[in-house]
Amino acid sequence: MRWKISGHGHDPRQIDLLAVVALILISIGAYFYYADYSAPRPHTTSFIVPSQNVRW
Repeated sequence: MRWKISGHGHDPRQIDLLAVVALILISIGAYFYYADYSAPRPHTTSFIVPSQNVRW
């Protein structure tokens, strides 16, 4: 397939290259986002032991 370069617009290869770069950046950003939030967090809640009495 031959690439046709239009005289009044952008080269389609530039648009394809920008789309590929954007997809790579989005996937890298998503990886770091989910890698950070999937790490186990320390629990700050406490559990009530059945032997304890709780009054409301």
